[in-house]
Amino acid sequence: MKPTIVHVVQHLKPGGIENFALEFQRAAAPYYDVHIIALERSNSQSIQGKYHGSRKFIHILNKKPGWRPSVVSKIKQLLAEIKPMYVHTHHIGPLIYGGLAARMLGINCVIHTEHDAWHLKQQKRRLLQELCLKLVRPVFVADAEFVAEQVKAMLPATTPYVIANGVDTEHFTPSAVDKRVLKERADLPTDMRFIGCAARLEPVKAHHLLIEALTQLPDDTGLLLAGTGSLAQTLKAQVKQLKLEDRVFFLGHLDDMRGFYQLLDVFCLSSSNEGLPLAPLEAQSCNVPVVLTNVGGCKEAICQATGKVVEPNNVQKLAQALKQRLAQPLQKSPRVFVEQKRSIKSMINQYVALTQPSLRGKL
Repeated sequence: MKPTIVHVVQHLKPGGIENFALEFQRAAAPYYDVHIIALERSNSQSIQGKYHGSRKFIHILNKKPGWRPSVVSKIKQLLAEIKPMYVHTHHIGPLIYGGLAARMLGINCVIHTEHDAWHLKQQKRRLLQELCLKLVRPVFVADAEFVAEQVKAMLPATTPYVIANGVDTEHFTPSAVDKRVLKERADLPTDMRFIGCAARLEPVKAHHLLIEALTQLPDDTGLLLAGTGSLAQTLKAQVKQLKLEDRVFFLGHLDDMRGFYQLLDVFCLSSSNEGLPLAPLEAQSCNVPVVLTNVGGCKEAICQATGKVVEPNNVQKLAQALKQRLAQPLQKSPRVFVEQKRSIKSMINQYVALTQPSLRGKL
């Protein structure tokens, strides 16, 4: 039998933490059985057909709002059946419920990863997190250097390990098929170059700036938007107002993200806030250069030789960076950066090493 790992997340709606857990599950499958416990009900679309064979290892608890002590008992029962080598929690809710259940069951190792630290700016949440850390005593990890610095500033008694997010370079690969053929198959204009963005259609992702920047780019440049969210209709109205209907394509939720990246000439996030985003790493693994705004851990997610980081909330600089990136042939491969610095295999090995105290000092 393979060793077992359990991730506890808030939900499995589309998002960075959820993708982290699902990617970890798929990439680790040859070596570990990875179960995911989601506290809240999740839209089945976010996992339906995503990875073959993963559904039997996904447990959705349908937790109602508010503090629910019974959820600790449910997780404890699941952990007793699964018998994991360690439990891995993400964010404050999973730390409370999953961490307490693991400790009550006597599981030796609990790892907790913070993917951002914005919530710690609120005193109530900070005090709650401090209490949870004392009760659960997890091995504390930050997924980026900038997150570690924020955590240390707000929780001075805590010094997290840093394990950068990684992506599966064996799954996210360049296509051997000509890009023109890929566009034909996707029913897209074959004479256009495409900028792509994969992100929730929510205010923090600032898609409106990317759409506005498109007006400053040549007419043969299109924009592919993958994702859903509350701003879908607002953004479509903006596209119509700017007369960009023939250049902006809303693709909605996609299961085949590799196929999406392979269509692109440049990947872009125009966000006003980020952790260490996975999407640009996936794009670069498909040998697509990226343009990102200088927020959160974006600097840590970019190939310095091929990518560009620009000031957030600045349409002019965003458009200029995209124009330059589209005009310059690639001299180096962004995929090499991901293979060497941000592979998911290396990330998984680092997390597993944390289960052995003797190896922690080497990270």
